[in-house]
Amino acid sequence: MFVVPPPDRPVEERTDAELMLLASAGAEDAFAALVRRHLAQVQQFATRYLGDAAAGAETAQEALLKVWHARREFRPARPFSVYLYTVVRNLCRNQYRDRVRRKRHLTQEEGVTADSPLDTLLDVERRRRTLVALHELSPKLKEAVLLRFSQGLDYPEIARILDVPVSTVRSRVFLGIRQLRAHTQEDGE
Repeated sequence: MFVVPPPDRPVEERTDAELMLLASAGAEDAFAALVRRHLAQVQQFATRYLGDAAAGAETAQEALLKVWHARREFRPARPFSVYLYTVVRNLCRNQYRDRVRRKRHLTQEEGVTADSPLDTLLDVERRRRTLVALHELSPKLKEAVLLRFSQGLDYPEIARILDVPVSTVRSRVFLGIRQLRAHTQEDGE
């Protein structure tokens, strides 16, 4: 059994694990501090994964809501950020898979193709090509590259989030970068 830390320090000075333990005991201000601490990065990750700012914001909020509802089951055996990014990644995977199915269905049934909303928002050509290439990566490569470079996580943290060996994470990041380079060089010619 985990002991809830005593209220001897302000919530802003506490670790993520302490805040989750306080939140599991009903301290809403502790969870609000976690949200303030992680919302921007989680939203950025989801936005880049999905290629849509609105969907990224919605997914980030949904992830934090899931964490809030599961707060009593949280165990600080692993870092909170690993727990949070696992929730976000799973939500992004589900949405991405649903989008691919819908897009495939629209294309097959109606002959309609949907362009990425990012294509209209991005005005820098190199960034556009990189983002297009990123969205063409397989989900496994994309999430490894995003967690490493967009979120700045190290390989062991990513391995815990993805539940794979560190060597697999290194391979996925390497292959993802190689495919991104190949794609952007092809488009630049």
